Amino acid sequence: MTKHSYYTADVFTNQVFQGAQIAVFPKAEGFSDQQMALIAGELNLSETVFVNQDSSQHNQFRLRIFTPKGEIDFAGHPILATARALLEAGLIDMSCDNTALVFQQNTGAISVNVSQKSGTPLFVQFSLSAHPVIDNYTPTEAELARLLCIDERDIDTHTFHTRLASIDLPYLVVPLTSQQAVRKARFSLDAWSQSSAPAMAAQEIFIFTNKTDQHDTDFHGRLLGPGIGANEDPPIGSAMPCFAGYLGDHAHIREGTYTFSIDRGTSETRRSLLHLEMDYHADKPTKLRVGGEVILVSENTLLIGD
Repeated sequence: MTKHSYYTADVFTNQVFQGAQIAVFPKAEGFSDQQMALIAGELNLSETVFVNQDSSQHNQFRLRIFTPKGEIDFAGHPILATARALLEAGLIDMSCDNTALVFQQNTGAISVNVSQKSGTPLFVQFSLSAHPVIDNYTPTEAELARLLCIDERDIDTHTFHTRLASIDLPYLVVPLTSQQAVRKARFSLDAWSQSSAPAMAAQEIFIFTNKTDQHDTDFHGRLLGPGIGANEDPPIGSAMPCFAGYLGDHAHIREGTYTFSIDRGTSETRRSLLHLEMDYHADKPTKLRVGGEVILVSENTLLIGD
């Protein structure tokens, strides 16, 4: 019988039992790909992270990230959870207020900054460059309303516009007029299959609004799609690079640095709050810094028979 320690953390929140639940194995040397996939399925959280430390480089770690459906190449939430688990496991030094790390995911190296003040949750920020391809060819408003089960008047046609934003995976980004509209939207597979959307290869729809109900956020976002359950409200971190490029595609967004926040969910559905800094310059990759708070929830031992 072998024992493996792992932690769970609530990510993009400063309250326990809110945000996204992520599991982290801080010392995952020796796990096979099959074992990692089986463990992620057993834990059945949104993501499970398996970490290997680069012994030749200080504060550099290799992350393998699995959902219950299999491995994914990039995700933002596991970055925050991993930093918190590594701190708890004594694998990073927080003797200073700020510590720089490098996390290697399948898509490449990501710079991470970890900061903590006495008595406050850990704040973790990671940096990346995004240069998504933006396409104006999207379904009609009537099609969008049918597949989202909303009224056409719920679609914002004044401040923002529907776009297809693609980096590795395409997202259909749809602006809505209110947070109420975002919350009431329901994905219709029948309407989806009869629309022009599947021809775009987008499997996830990112709906958002800048008319939010909370004072601490500028946008409210949500993911829907054929692979997302009717009652699921999945993390939105992976959509943020495309969302940043989407914002820059609008004429009223001038070049410069923008700081804003976006939340997902509600207090009843594990609300997350993401803080973003965006350096936007036309015809150049958008530099994006994504940060948030993270709370350790549990320390556990996995038992695997020989």
